[in-house]
Amino acid sequence: MEKKVLAIIGAGEGALPIINKAKEMGLTTIAYGRNDSLAKDQVDIFIEENNFDIHFIAESCKGLHVNAIMPSSELSTEVAARVAHEALLLGNEVENGFGGKNKYFMRTKVAKLNSVKQPKFQLYHNGIEVSYPVVVKSVDACGKRGVSIAYNDTDLEKATEVARYNSSDGSAIVEEYLKGGQEYSIECLSYGKGQHQVIQYTEKESAGPPHFVEVGHHQPANLSDQMKSRIDKAAWDILEILGLNCGMAHLELKIINNEIYFIEVGARGGGDHISDILTPLSTGFDYYKAAIECHLGIYQPCTIHNRAYTGLYFHSKQNERLKPLFEQAKIADWCVKNTVVKDEFDEATSNVGASNSGYIIYCSDHKIGLSDCVNSLTVSLINNNPQAKQLMIQHCRDIGNDISEDKFNEWFEKIERTGNMIAIIDNSRIIAFLLLYCNHKETLDAYLCNVYVLSDYRGKSLSVGLLKKAIEICKQKGFKSVSLDVDKDNKIAIRIYEKFGFHAYISESGRKDRISMRYYIN
Repeated sequence: MEKKVLAIIGAGEGALPIINKAKEMGLTTIAYGRNDSLAKDQVDIFIEENNFDIHFIAESCKGLHVNAIMPSSELSTEVAARVAHEALLLGNEVENGFGGKNKYFMRTKVAKLNSVKQPKFQLYHNGIEVSYPVVVKSVDACGKRGVSIAYNDTDLEKATEVARYNSSDGSAIVEEYLKGGQEYSIECLSYGKGQHQVIQYTEKESAGPPHFVEVGHHQPANLSDQMKSRIDKAAWDILEILGLNCGMAHLELKIINNEIYFIEVGARGGGDHISDILTPLSTGFDYYKAAIECHLGIYQPCTIHNRAYTGLYFHSKQNERLKPLFEQAKIADWCVKNTVVKDEFDEATSNVGASNSGYIIYCSDHKIGLSDCVNSLTVSLINNNPQAKQLMIQHCRDIGNDISEDKFNEWFEKIERTGNMIAIIDNSRIIAFLLLYCNHKETLDAYLCNVYVLSDYRGKSLSVGLLKKAIEICKQKGFKSVSLDVDKDNKIAIRIYEKFGFHAYISESGRKDRISMRYYIN
């Protein structure tokens, strides 16, 4: 049986996952690109074509009996669609204009929809009247190149100059600044007119003004089922009205006060490794295989499930606060890719600049953040800490213990004198706490209580760190065991204590709502 042939417009980095997947599928691969293209030697047939001559490529595809054609980047999406149209292959619509590149064209089309809102927008021209602040964009650049905010006429002039420089036709679009809210990208597949499927919802982290550089991506986004349904409807409407009905689409939205706003869409997979790494990791879905099948006309939709949390953080100046996280990534089992090679954080003014600074990619059972660095923090005895009282006052507030000042002073004086306050402190705040009493010199049985880990830091083995410190103190004092009581309904805590080595025993108190447990020290 003759192998099917896939043609790819462009042979840069974005072509590599397409080529690799096509080879896995047993397809013959052809790529059109510059002679110095990164993927030049990875394809079966490479054809040098610097200018993406649509007629030439279309005739070439006919002569080589190409079965499907795909873009490899934002720059080649329109070329791929027009070649597909001329070569009678499956592709996005172009008869009434291509809807996956020109932002002004997109906004004009999407303005007809009721399922999604938009900012006010207009093409820049001399004498334009605006209500500041406004966002100025290149009409068709990608990766946040040429995007700036303008607060006055001087800003507008500078921003427009940058945006027009980055536009293929020298034009710029001026939009109302949508303040606040949360940005998302929606990873989609289209497999025919009226046939669209949302594959994944990505939460985007933006550095905000002046250039709105994206500094992180996380999947799956924290969205309600109701909001997902609304997004699905909006995505279907947007793809349909723009004629994007073949292959991947990367849709960008912003949600403000429960309203969905359209930002833009690309007729290709999401960059920043959203398509080739994050989406397959979070869903187990073979996104590139499915996209190729769409272009071949053989894709069969299936149910998508979330199986993990994945994300990417750029090592850019805007993420310098995450330095402990980047350090932890060097040894963490949740880090699946790390391209950071230096300690300095470079300033990024576009997504490309952010990528050049390096990045880390994670995969875990939860969204990875700064709280995952706490294992590197010190578990300490804070009795002699001069800030101990203030730390404990704040800790009581954090855990909802509304104790009066007199009662707190009485309690603190007691535990400071007779107990051992064991804590993990992050940014001058107790995030995990345990109180240990080593007072029974006759039985040499210590007692611990008040074990608490703040909710944002749970699931990271902090309580184990506290217990280890407690056992260490008990050994130093010559104690042979340590006991505790736990609510019988607190199954999570009981499992933690059992895993650590505590065993239930019958205590003299005999409270029916609590279980007594003891750990024997070697």
